[in-house]
Amino acid sequence: MTDPVLSVSYATIASFFEATEGNYRNAVYVSCACNYQKESGCGDFLFIPGHDCRPVLFPVSDAEAFMGTTIDRTDCSYVMDSQCFIRLYSKWIELATPSSRDCPIQQILHLMNRPPVP
Repeated sequence: MTDPVLSVSYATIASFFEATEGNYRNAVYVSCACNYQKESGCGDFLFIPGHDCRPVLFPVSDAEAFMGTTIDRTDCSYVMDSQCFIRLYSKWIELATPSSRDCPIQQILHLMNRPPVP
């Protein structure tokens, strides 16, 4: 069996499982309901604040491929839509992302998964 091709880094996956104490059910299931242009990789995602309170996002498609299981949103600690998530983190998103026109969730994913600077 080959490793699945994921859109998130192993560092992001490690941060996610560290924050969820190894159980994705401790995360919030966020259903994508935004009005931004859909990009490849768009869709529902799992969210949990990291140790520094920054959001750690794990796309459901990647989580399912990585864990080899189907994620049922009702198994998670809470379910919210992406607009609620964006409102919750609005100030942080404003400060951390470069564009107010592009999907903030996709921008967060790009920020989280950049290669480390040497």
